[in-house]
Amino acid sequence: MLLNIFKRLYTSATNRRNIFTLTINFFINFALILIWLEAFKHADLIPVEKRPKIHSHIAFYSDLFLFGDYWNEFKNQNLNNHSILRLYSFISSFSFMLILLVLLPLLLWYYIYHHKKIDYNFFERYDNYLHHSLELKFIPTIKRTFIFPFGIPLMTFIVLNLVHIGAIQEEENFTKFKDILSWVFYVLIHVIAPILTSIYLYVFHAPGTMKCFGIAVGVQNILGVTTHLLLPMAPPWFTHLYGINDTEHVNYSQEGFAAGLTRTDNHLGTHLSTDGFHKSPIVFGAVPSIHSALACQCVIFLLLRSTSLKHRFVTTSVHKRMLGITRNEDVEEHDEEMELEQYNGETPSSTPISSMREEYESDQEGHDDMSSTESFLAIDLESSSSISTDSSILTAVEDDFENNEIKSSQNFVQYYVEDITISKKWYFTIFNAGLVPKTLAIIFISIQWWSTMYLDHHYRFDLFIGMLYSLFSYTLINLTILQPRVMKNWIEIRLGMKNDDYNEGRTYGMRVFKGTNYEWFFDPLA
Repeated sequence: MLLNIFKRLYTSATNRRNIFTLTINFFINFALILIWLEAFKHADLIPVEKRPKIHSHIAFYSDLFLFGDYWNEFKNQNLNNHSILRLYSFISSFSFMLILLVLLPLLLWYYIYHHKKIDYNFFERYDNYLHHSLELKFIPTIKRTFIFPFGIPLMTFIVLNLVHIGAIQEEENFTKFKDILSWVFYVLIHVIAPILTSIYLYVFHAPGTMKCFGIAVGVQNILGVTTHLLLPMAPPWFTHLYGINDTEHVNYSQEGFAAGLTRTDNHLGTHLSTDGFHKSPIVFGAVPSIHSALACQCVIFLLLRSTSLKHRFVTTSVHKRMLGITRNEDVEEHDEEMELEQYNGETPSSTPISSMREEYESDQEGHDDMSSTESFLAIDLESSSSISTDSSILTAVEDDFENNEIKSSQNFVQYYVEDITISKKWYFTIFNAGLVPKTLAIIFISIQWWSTMYLDHHYRFDLFIGMLYSLFSYTLINLTILQPRVMKNWIEIRLGMKNDDYNEGRTYGMRVFKGTNYEWFFDPLA
């Protein structure tokens, strides 16, 4: 039994390859991350005379004038006219938010979707298949096309200021619980989160998604360490330790400091953090925050890849006829009524699937007809033998049928038949809208940002710039690899436009649970 489990896990992972090629693919996918680690580790080998000037003021003033002086930092640094400077900081912060984070994104969004009249989600070309009803005419709503990517900077600005309040550098704010919590997120979760995100993407999403995640992380981190070397800036602990006007310690011989993590070392009785930061090869690598960039990349992939549609195949006409619930004409008549109700009497002129089919057919002009494709659209009933037609199943499906909860399969290749006596159990319903990874992602990034400021390792400015690096990296990889190659190939396979020669229509989880009643759980289209 145990041997069979390991055999299935192995064969599903290799997927007609061998352990040697699987290992090579792993290193290729994460090669950029390895390059970043080596660059960071050996940064101190660069001769001091060839290094650029250290900027010890930029991050400090940028943080206060772009986000506001909520900690009264101007006064704490004994700067002249600190009251006026603090007032100016709130005025400039509001102007920054209004002009650059609200008005400019709205103008860009309007230009793309209303002036250029792009009739699909420009940044998430195939979001219909994972988050929206495929029959709906595309409407560039705020929720669908503005939040990502245009609304991300504004939401980051708001969350950073909210958690900043709870991270104030005052003795009465420091507690043992907060010290341990911040250490867990800043040190442990910082390392674990990308690994868990990679596993999630590999198990639950289209083949190639994890590779795009690895490339995106590598690109942003390499850009980050390059910025650290070309434009070195002082972290907040340096300013709080030596003062904003210090010049004596602004040099490359300055040793690193663990800041708030020294409190955690005292609680745990160790010197791991103190020794680790003491030997840091890049002491003035504050902007961008790699912690923030890495966390944001995890969050972006978790939020955008998590599907919102479930039980797509449980109520298809084929399934109902197979279960003997109703006659063919009854199904067709009900489907027509459902369409009319859903669209308030408006019949969509075209659908994403029909558009893809027309495009595909035009590309195939002069080639063989679609007979092979049509045959591939047939449902794989490999696991249908496990579906019983007892009264509980019939009752559940009839309830859906009567309560208008039917979703069309939209001609997707269906590798299995979903057993609703299992998939509709209460402990599965919490996963149906993809809320689990999304909720964990939001909690993770909020506490990660708070921890970083609480430990005095980064300003809000550093964290915000880290977010911009991750957003840029994701958008670059998304538009050049993830959407046009990974998602397009996978969707075409699932629509039957391509033969699944390499078993790429299934996710890793689907391959592991192939032929069981749990295969649906790992299908992004389920």
